[in-house]
Formats: sequence, C-alpha cells, structure tokens
Amino acid sequence: MLSIERQAVARRTATTEYRKFRGIALLLIVILVITMLSACGGKEKPEENPGAAKTEANTQAAVQSESSKENEKGNTIKIKHGFGETEVPVHPQRVAVFGLEDIMLSLEAPMVYAYDFKGYYLDDQLQKLNISLSGSADFKPNPEAILEADPDLIIVQQYSTDEKGYAELSKIAPTIAFAPDDWKSSIVEIGKALGLEDKAQAVIQAYEEKLKQAQDTIIQAVGSDKTVAFVRPSDKNLQVFFPSFNLVYTDFGLKPDSSIAELQKKSEDDWGVNLSLEELPLITADYVFAIYGGSIDTEDAHQEAIGTAKQIEQLQIWKSLPAVKKNQVFKVSSRHWMSSGPIAESMEADDVVNAVTDKF
Repeated sequence: MLSIERQAVARRTATTEYRKFRGIALLLIVILVITMLSACGGKEKPEENPGAAKTEANTQAAVQSESSKENEKGNTIKIKHGFGETEVPVHPQRVAVFGLEDIMLSLEAPMVYAYDFKGYYLDDQLQKLNISLSGSADFKPNPEAILEADPDLIIVQQYSTDEKGYAELSKIAPTIAFAPDDWKSSIVEIGKALGLEDKAQAVIQAYEEKLKQAQDTIIQAVGSDKTVAFVRPSDKNLQVFFPSFNLVYTDFGLKPDSSIAELQKKSEDDWGVNLSLEELPLITADYVFAIYGGSIDTEDAHQEAIGTAKQIEQLQIWKSLPAVKKNQVFKVSSRHWMSSGPIAESMEADDVVNAVTDKF
C-alpha cells in the first residue's frame, strides 16, 4: 500500500513538473513570437508623412542640380590648335574673331569683334551683326581693339600672327588659332570650343551635299570629260594654280587641263607656278576661271587689278586661248575664290555651276 502511494505521488509530481515546464515553454514561445513581430513591424512601419519625404528629396536634388550648374560655369575644356593647347571657358558668349569669320558665321556663333573691310566677301553679313569690326584690310590683329571688345575667348587665323602676337592676345583672353588650309577640321575644333559640335557637323554635311549637287548638275550639263584651269593674270606673268590649291579641279566633275600635270613636274611649289605671258598657249582648258588681285586687297588695289585684266585681254596671245575663243573664260572674285570656309567655297560652287550652265 505504501509502495502504491509512493508511485502515485511520484506520478503526480512528474505530471506537475511537466505542466510547469510546458507552461514555461509556451510562455517563452509567446515572448519570442511577440519579439519577432515587433521587430518586423518596426522595419515595415510606413512613413508618417511620405509627401514631406519626397519634397525633401526633390529639394536636395534641385540643390545638387544648381550646384552642378554653378560648377559647370567655372569649367574649362582643353582645345588643341596651331600654337599648342589652351584651356577655354565652357560655352563662351563673347568671342573675338580674326580671319575665321566664315566658320563663325556658319556656326551662328556669338561674336563681339571680327575682321572686316569694304569689299570683304563677308562684309554684308558682318555689318548686320552690329558688332565691333576691324575696318581695315590689314591682316594683323589689333590687340587694343580686341581688348576694347572685352572677349572671353579669342579665335584667330593662324597665319595672321606669330608666337609673340599670340602671347599678347592670350593676355587679353584665352586664345586659339587655326590655319585656313583645312576648314573642316578647324570647324570641328571650334565647334567643340563653343559647345556647337552638332552644328559643326551639320555645316559640313550641308556643304558636302551642295558639292555633290553641283557636280551632278555640271556632269549632266556638259559631261565628265571637260577640262579646267584656274589662273591669275598680271601685267608681267600668269599664275597657274594647282589642284592642291583649289577645289575647282577636284570637286565639280571637271578635270585639270593637260598642262597642269606637266607644270607640276617642273615646279617645286604646291600652290602653282608663274608662267610668262609668252607661255599662255600652254593652257588648252575648255574652261578657264581667272582672278585678279588678292583676297584681302583694298578696294583701290582691287580696281587696279581689274584694270590690268582689261589690258591683258587685248593681247593677241590671250585671244588665242581655246577657252577665250569659246567665250568660256570667267572672271571670278579673288575674295572668295582665294578664301577658305563653307561660305566661300559654297559661293565658288555657285560660280562654277553658273558658268558651265551658261548662267554666269
């Protein structure tokens, strides 16, 4: 009996201990679950005012944007040019130009000063801009006049100055210089300096399309076998220009006169050769384009050159030229035929098309 009671007590005790243990275990589980839910709820708690948070984010973005703009205003970019490499301001707004007005007008770039004189082929366009102009055919930059224009960038034709002159201009404002030999490469770099890269490419494309149209028109009108010579008569000799000097030999469907190749073999110069008037019969081209004077002659010098032309035209040796007999000698302006740029060369294209199609 005593043994049975002990066993019963033992069982009750064990049951009680088990219940106690189970209760504690359940309590611990409940506490753990509550803790986990609390933690998850804290992470996923929605914003009390989402609109305010977004407004603050937008404000911060606007401040950063304005800060970026302010930083950009002070930025410069490096431009390679004829006298080295120069840091120029981003998007300059006051540009002084000397000798590269053709490119600048084509880009519709902002100018405060430019080279110009009476008779210059760009005179009409430059006069309309109401900016400071050199007013002289003297092809040398005037630092005092450029300084007066208060430029933030100066762009000059490389051959208009030297290292010393370039250094003097650079004291006024960052200065970049480009040779006129290849205006397409120059306009790309100038477009980069002005933030007008796309415009530069558009100018080149439009120019190339015009040349292609001119070539098609000429070939359709007279065929592809006609020859041409580009000359400058004077009272003492005849300058005959080579294909490396002018696009009339290469871009319009006309071929260089047979005399050109022979003259090139004898000349050490790339531009052309001087012939005596007695050697005029060497020129047998179907078309002759003749200029008188230079591209930056004063008006008086230009008129004097035209007077010289009239004297040469009276010579029998001139009248014997095949092109003269066919009435296919065309006097054209040295002011754009001797210049480089999309405007000058587009004007030349018009001259050639009009001459060959009897519209000159």
